[in-house]
Amino acid sequence: MEHQINTPEITGKLQANYEDYVLYVDDLSIEYTLGKTRIFAVNHVTFGIRANESIGIVGESGCGKSTLAMAIAHILPPNARVTSGKVYFRGQVVVSAEMGASYSIRYNKKERKIENQLSIVRWKGISVIFQGALDSLNPVHKVGTQLSDIFIYRESMNREDAEARSRQLLAAVGLDDWVYGMYPHQLSGGMKQRVVIAMAISLNPALIMADEPTTSLDVITQYRIMEELLRLRKAFGVALVSISHDIALISRLSDRLMVMYAGILVEKLPSNTFDVAQHPYTHLLVNSIPKIEEDIAEVLPIRGSPPRLISPNAGCPFFERCDYAVMSCRDESAAVLRQTQPYHEVACAVLPVFPPAEGKTQKLRKREVSGSISPNQAVVLEASNLTRIFEKRTGIREIAAGGSNKIVAVSKVDLKVRSGETVALVGETGSGKTTLSRMLGLLDVPTYGQVKIMGRPINLKKKKEITAFRKIVQTIFQDPFQSINPRFPIASTVAEPLTVNKQSSATRTSSNTGVFQQQGFGSVLSHAENRETMVVKALQEVELTPPEDYIEKYPHQLSGGQRQRVSIARGLIVDPKILIADEPISMLDVSLRAGILNLLRKLKHDFGISVLYITHDVASARYLSDRIYVMYKGEIVETGETEDLIRKSAHPYTIALLLASIGIEGSISEKLGERIFSQSETSDNNGCLFAPRCQFAQDICSAEKPELLQISESHSSRCHFAQDIQGMGLTEIRPKK
Repeated sequence: MEHQINTPEITGKLQANYEDYVLYVDDLSIEYTLGKTRIFAVNHVTFGIRANESIGIVGESGCGKSTLAMAIAHILPPNARVTSGKVYFRGQVVVSAEMGASYSIRYNKKERKIENQLSIVRWKGISVIFQGALDSLNPVHKVGTQLSDIFIYRESMNREDAEARSRQLLAAVGLDDWVYGMYPHQLSGGMKQRVVIAMAISLNPALIMADEPTTSLDVITQYRIMEELLRLRKAFGVALVSISHDIALISRLSDRLMVMYAGILVEKLPSNTFDVAQHPYTHLLVNSIPKIEEDIAEVLPIRGSPPRLISPNAGCPFFERCDYAVMSCRDESAAVLRQTQPYHEVACAVLPVFPPAEGKTQKLRKREVSGSISPNQAVVLEASNLTRIFEKRTGIREIAAGGSNKIVAVSKVDLKVRSGETVALVGETGSGKTTLSRMLGLLDVPTYGQVKIMGRPINLKKKKEITAFRKIVQTIFQDPFQSINPRFPIASTVAEPLTVNKQSSATRTSSNTGVFQQQGFGSVLSHAENRETMVVKALQEVELTPPEDYIEKYPHQLSGGQRQRVSIARGLIVDPKILIADEPISMLDVSLRAGILNLLRKLKHDFGISVLYITHDVASARYLSDRIYVMYKGEIVETGETEDLIRKSAHPYTIALLLASIGIEGSISEKLGERIFSQSETSDNNGCLFAPRCQFAQDICSAEKPELLQISESHSSRCHFAQDIQGMGLTEIRPKK
């Protein structure tokens, strides 16, 4: 559904009646001071939001989105300074050069006066939903205590009334009453985020700012949080500013959109669709994302990196990365928004780059049909009846309810990866994907079952045997900021597996010999003269070129995407046959994800490396894989060739994953969304684990555990009614209306 704003927004230097707006940001600029360095984080931003309106702000990390949000809430750190402009809340100035935008602890009379003036903003005026729900909640206090304290100290309620109001709030955001007595660590990521939303709406604010409210959550939880925000906005009539790099999510939440880059607004769109976007950066941002509903041959990464913002913008900040740039883009006026259509403003000197008549962003070629790997191809990685059981040693709620201290993280999993094949493992957070990947990557020992590599069974309790096979299988971890030692230069990081595996012979060649000696790394690789060639070649293979620009750097000097490429290079240097990529793009910006996905495809096509790709993002799994395994609560519930599984899903959980992805873009009806998504997480039965959440469940589902039903030669589903569900055609891919 597309929302259109009927009232024009005030721009430029026109006289504004600020009382007409819940919030009006007028020419706001903010700088940080880090030692002697100035960071120009936000530059001359202007926009307004009226009552019961929703605005979405989208952009890469470091573009100034969160700085803008924290400035509006007046909670910036002390090293931030407002250099121009003001922020008005219901006509009253709440941010200015004199007042600043930082939170103070009332050290002096001036600070006390400012904080007293901000009483109209704190809680009752503007509320913030922060990115990390766990970091936003106090880990030593129960959820109920943290909610009740808001009413006790802000509304002077007694403890009993505060508790009653808190329980009502939890119910309002779809949480059960027992959550009141839980600690944050006892709740899932989605439940913690709902608690934070409950706190944000507790005193009925006029404006809520949601800063990346669903980052790192799986797609079904994202859908639920999004629907909750939409419902609460409708119920309470609050204005909403949503900030994210997820363009599908932000489109669904917003009435109109703004695109931010390098501290400035580069485009203001008149509605919640990117179809009429005209700025080159907006187009590249949209086309760098795999989509469920479209056939895509190749997503397009944005080349280069954003500017560091250590100097004021000289013209358009996107100049160095833009394929349409001309010399006039260097002029100062190139970064100024100007109206191209009613309520549509673009900061670009070469318009129209994309004529409005085209209607949509550039068409993308049809992807290659997946599942082209022959069933007779050699199996390089195989799991048979793989099971992992953990034991709880503390009193957790689930123990008391179930009477058992055991958690079955992975249950009787059978999985195969063939030579030159990319297999995706898809599921929600907590479904057992990472535990399974650790066993397949020889990093954990299964309770039962067997792992075969290149057809040979592996005894995971014998360290020597594991060491011998670790050169064949390598793991790429989720977080590139934690998986690389910050004390090692890139040369040492990439070369480390050679030392660990005592490997000195080179299987790859390069013409860039002598680079390490030139850069002073001869001592690091002195035990094998061919290692420098192997490291340089590995960096070239992951497109970190020229290698000499990287081998001397440390991880903190690289972007998130570059760090992830270093992690992949580290795995490639031992010439593995299998790469296990555990959520390799979930911590990266949308513009960086395309580059990593295309790199994994290149490794498969150019070198024949098999890839096990683990994700909760169904769209990227479709883009990358030949086959997909769907995992729920430790079990494989459906498997098949990618396009067959996507278009002819035969398990309700797979359908839920797909409809969540499609629903975030607003393409499924509200009725269908209510039908397929259920809040129940209990599974106190001997049958199907998904039965408590399944809208198709019947008595047999709770009484009898389903086996994997073979639907076709390559497609199977663990559901009693798989063939009936497949025939419903609930996940037929269709263009978004």
